[in-house]
Amino acid sequence: MKITSCLVKSFRDLFNQEILKAVLISALPLFLFYLLLLSLFWNQIITFANFIISWVPFSILRLNGAFFILFFLWFISVVVSFAFVTALLGPLLLRKFKEVGYYFYILITILFFSVFYAVIFVSEWDYINTEVQKFLTLLPFDTVSKGVGAIVAVYIFYNLFILSLFGIIFIFAKPFLEAIRELEYPDVEINTEDKFALKRVIIKDIFMFLALFMILFPLFFIPVINIGVQWFLWTKLYHDSFLYFVCKEYCSKEEFEELKKHELKTILIAVIAASFNFLPIVNFFAPFFAIIMFFHCIMELKLKKEVNA
Repeated sequence: MKITSCLVKSFRDLFNQEILKAVLISALPLFLFYLLLLSLFWNQIITFANFIISWVPFSILRLNGAFFILFFLWFISVVVSFAFVTALLGPLLLRKFKEVGYYFYILITILFFSVFYAVIFVSEWDYINTEVQKFLTLLPFDTVSKGVGAIVAVYIFYNLFILSLFGIIFIFAKPFLEAIRELEYPDVEINTEDKFALKRVIIKDIFMFLALFMILFPLFFIPVINIGVQWFLWTKLYHDSFLYFVCKEYCSKEEFEELKKHELKTILIAVIAASFNFLPIVNFFAPFFAIIMFFHCIMELKLKKEVNA
């Protein structure tokens, strides 16, 4: 099972028109719903977030506030740069490339600007962080608390958005995975007599994510560690649920046991997919990308098995 092969195939399939429709139909209305929810209950949400923040020492709050501001600046820099370049080159690229090529341009451009600004911020981290912390020191505790509280509120709702998108994907998963199978793996035999029995319940994984999220929430106020914790939560969710779901549809018991021997590779797949959640715009595609990657890796395992038979 080659991760690079699964990765390339997944990128290609991600821009299939049917999959793009599924992404837009599920992600955009859901995103707008959470924006509306935030706007309607903003004051109550901020009050609750400020209550949590009031228990955090100012020194930690200032350090975390600086980290949040830097992350926000990185995010805005990526979005603005992408919008500026697209406004200049978008019409030209649409005429020159096919629709799928334009979607590849979007992904590559966002990845480029994400890495570019990350390198700049990391290389100048000490200077930028010191200056931001100096600025926060001049502000009263209440102002910093409200600012961090607003970020905490957005962070919580963003996780709920990703979790809801994760749940909705199972409505679309089987049809578009089956379409990919018929197009790319028409000769791969699916053993219906000895299929792997699903022992996990998706609802259980969602509640497990929420429980871990609440237990580990205090770590959110520790810079760098908070990103690691969030990465862990998304990785665990994608790995556990998608691996079992895809195997239920396409694996035999023997193939599932074989797949368990490649656990490090399947975890790496989930890590790569979870990293998409940190990227603006691309985050809409993250759950779809994850399940497609697991699908391709399982299909490659089946192909290898048939060749060796």
